Amino acid sequence: MSGSELILKESRYSKWSPRVKALENSIEVDYVQELVQKRGLGRQSTPVHIEAWPWAVKIYSLGRFTILVNNQPASVGRKAQHKPLELLKAIISQGGRDVSEEFLTSALWPDAEGDTARQAFDTTLHRLRKMLVHEQAIHLRDRRISLNPNYCWVDAWALERLISETDTSLANAASDENGTTLAHLSDRIHALYHGRFLGKEFNAAWAISLRERLRSRYLRHILNVGARWQQLGRWGRALECYRKGLEVDDLAEQLYLNLMLCHERLGQRSEALSVYRRCRFVLSVVLGIAPSAETESLYQRLRLNS
Repeated sequence: MSGSELILKESRYSKWSPRVKALENSIEVDYVQELVQKRGLGRQSTPVHIEAWPWAVKIYSLGRFTILVNNQPASVGRKAQHKPLELLKAIISQGGRDVSEEFLTSALWPDAEGDTARQAFDTTLHRLRKMLVHEQAIHLRDRRISLNPNYCWVDAWALERLISETDTSLANAASDENGTTLAHLSDRIHALYHGRFLGKEFNAAWAISLRERLRSRYLRHILNVGARWQQLGRWGRALECYRKGLEVDDLAEQLYLNLMLCHERLGQRSEALSVYRRCRFVLSVVLGIAPSAETESLYQRLRLNS
């Protein structure tokens, strides 16, 4: 994020920045939410990274798919609302803004054509709007559909925003010498990322691009933040960070290597050797390869010193 973008961000939220700070730090949450709702601030440009903001609709898509309307589970009616939910997932998978009807109909009704496809889309959109209760939560203009960011909060959006803020913090490390800001941002990111976009069981082709992008960004975040903790000599914090990364990708050898280094610096050589054995087993069984020369070299050093 550039300096001008940071200034814009601050001015954009300046009229309620104390409220944002309060919600970011879980201070008087109920009172602040009530104040925001009474003053109608939630109907203006809103801070998309603040989960505790009193959103009309909240959508959790990382490792699960859950919808809250007015902070309560969405009512899906007596019959399963499979198609409206699938429509919402497809909209989010394409960024949630200006998603073309043509894409959505081809993705969700690949065998339908012309008027049949449009009718299916219109009916499903109507059912989705009823489920979300707030008519303004979804816009349809020129046959392109968007989720209204002033009404809808999506965990994937918040994740990407917070990772971008973390990247900015890392690029300006001198302004956060002890890592206080970094720790706060990173904790919020870990709390958001519960797993793959839409969970392990959902494998629609149109979900893959966003799923892989979010996973890749999260893992880069893990490596970048872990490196900063190592630089600060916060080995325990770095170790915790790399462990979280392995929960997402247990084939990432760099995470094993960094974890072994952290254990070594903490004087935990037996734990480091255990990490190596896990690394060797996983890489061998899943990928049919051996650990790299760098990992083997560290292992030999640990083994000789144990």
